[in-house]
Amino acid sequence: MAQIVAAMASVHVPLLTSAPQMADSTMWEKIHHGFDTLRDTLTASGADTLVVISDEHFNALDPRRYPSFGVVTAATGVGPVENWLGIPRNTIKVNFVPELAEAIMSEGVHRGFDLTRVGEAGLEHGFVTCLHFLTPRWDLSYLWLIQNCVLPPLPSVGRCYEFGRMVGEAIRNWGGSRRVAVLGTGGLSHAVGTPDMGRVDQKFDAKFLDLLCTNSPALRDIADAEMEAVGNGTHEVRNWVAVAGVVAGAKGEVVMYETTMGVGFGMMRFQVA
Repeated sequence: MAQIVAAMASVHVPLLTSAPQMADSTMWEKIHHGFDTLRDTLTASGADTLVVISDEHFNALDPRRYPSFGVVTAATGVGPVENWLGIPRNTIKVNFVPELAEAIMSEGVHRGFDLTRVGEAGLEHGFVTCLHFLTPRWDLSYLWLIQNCVLPPLPSVGRCYEFGRMVGEAIRNWGGSRRVAVLGTGGLSHAVGTPDMGRVDQKFDAKFLDLLCTNSPALRDIADAEMEAVGNGTHEVRNWVAVAGVVAGAKGEVVMYETTMGVGFGMMRFQVA
């Protein structure tokens, strides 16, 4: 049976690669320390497969046909699709794991999730940015799971937690000897394209990270209005919550938290036995 050997979450700020000058050298030391810690965790786990849970920002998917929960079932992916990310366009090719994608599709049906099959999707910054630092050689196998964090109506945070639990069960029930790590990307508090852009709510971030690291049932009760009040981009914390669901019951620790590049800039990892 496949094993879940690591579970992590991080912001996916595109400015990390498109405008790195937005952070000074002191901040970059902290950012690199955070990514180094997550990369060391990933390496020490012996993971050969990395499942990425993120939203998609209408760079690769059409908002007229956008899933609440999507599973990329393609065998390969190419990106980044953006031409402004600071990484040459379409120069990264990854190998996906369609067999695991199909296992999640099947488990979803049995667990009451009507998942959307995404047969092809170019890689965008929600997928690429963190992995540029965590797996710079792009030498693992990958799977991309897409949650809607951007186009109302959004799935509830509680539903995203249950999605994560379903994904965790699908991975554990999947045959074979794969060692699987899970990464959620996005958030924390921030706003995009609104007058509040650049504002960070440290109080919300601290509360959320505490709930996440204790894997508290209260995670599921975070309301849309609470997230919207601290910035529309904050809805991406759903991706962190889904990872908590994958490793339900596991405790976590904050690897770093700063306010930079207009976001609550955080990284964390769970203690996976």
